Amino acid sequence: MKIAILTEYYPSDDSPGSGVYVHCRAAGYRRAGHEVRVYIVDPGAKSSSERDGVSVSTGDAQTLKQEIASFQPSVLAVHTPHPSASHTRLATSLTPPIVLWIHGFEAMITAFHGYHRGTARLLSVPYDLRKLWCLRATLSRAAGVIFVSDWIRRAAERGTVFRHPLTRVIPNPVDLERFRPAAHEASSARPRGLVLRPLNWSHGADVAVAAFAGLEEAELTIIGSGPDASRLREMIRRLQAPVKLEERSVPHHEVPGLLTSFDFFVSPERKTPTQGVAMCEAMACGLPVIAVRSGGVPEYVRDGVDGFLVRPGDVSALKRAVTTLAGDAGRARAMGRNAREHVASTCSAEKVMAAELEILAMVAE
Repeated sequence: MKIAILTEYYPSDDSPGSGVYVHCRAAGYRRAGHEVRVYIVDPGAKSSSERDGVSVSTGDAQTLKQEIASFQPSVLAVHTPHPSASHTRLATSLTPPIVLWIHGFEAMITAFHGYHRGTARLLSVPYDLRKLWCLRATLSRAAGVIFVSDWIRRAAERGTVFRHPLTRVIPNPVDLERFRPAAHEASSARPRGLVLRPLNWSHGADVAVAAFAGLEEAELTIIGSGPDASRLREMIRRLQAPVKLEERSVPHHEVPGLLTSFDFFVSPERKTPTQGVAMCEAMACGLPVIAVRSGGVPEYVRDGVDGFLVRPGDVSALKRAVTTLAGDAGRARAMGRNAREHVASTCSAEKVMAAELEILAMVAE
């Protein structure tokens, strides 16, 4: 099968963490014996490269349209198809059947899902409503639609007032061979938590800092980059919180080794997560997680079994969860084992690839 992947997010030397979930699929399809090419619309750039054996072409829409026609794909796999995106418009102008992957914001009313605050929320509403109306037309032209959680499926169907007849819920994949528990347990004077998220308001690192203020039972490391870095440093200093901030981006190939050097993972999001890929990767490494009871997260984290779920922005609940984990090492280890087993049963790359290739083959026939 020839598979053309159209996306606006994909790893590059300048942005190694962008669209990793798309590249995982491209590389997986190729390992399964299929011919895969990735296309990224960018009027200001033209390039051809290769990543893990996958051909990646970047250029203007007309150039890529000609390249795709020459490739003659059996099917188009389109990720994050918000209607205003150039790659979405390109896909709908082509003749091969289309399968859409809905990852999140393109199917949300983001004004109500933690993406904005203040007047930006009000300004976002008309844009969100128009986006959903246009998305309905895009969905109706697709041969199949894949959602990464049942929550985003329900949200999209409510927002667009449309359900596609070939709809599947298939999570983003986790490579269980790369993301696996360390051969030895992480050890330190105090249990160490990790936040690995962009440093901005919607990802809620400040909520984690506030929760750790005054804690003596555990410590936290926040790793990421973004506009809130200086504010977070001041907050850590003012609250005298046991928190270390590392302002840097982590290439995806370094993430498994980083995760296994910590004892638990914290995902303090304000925005509504559709799945929580970083969280699932931490679980695969045997880390119990503290995450928000929001969006698709409860589909992947069982409260009290794999970790703890708290309300978004609830500092007190997050503090109690950290204290509970830090105070019972045996329970924390059991949660970590449960987390690994649960991710293996729901998000393993092997299962995800098989399910997605089944849909692509069905549509391509």
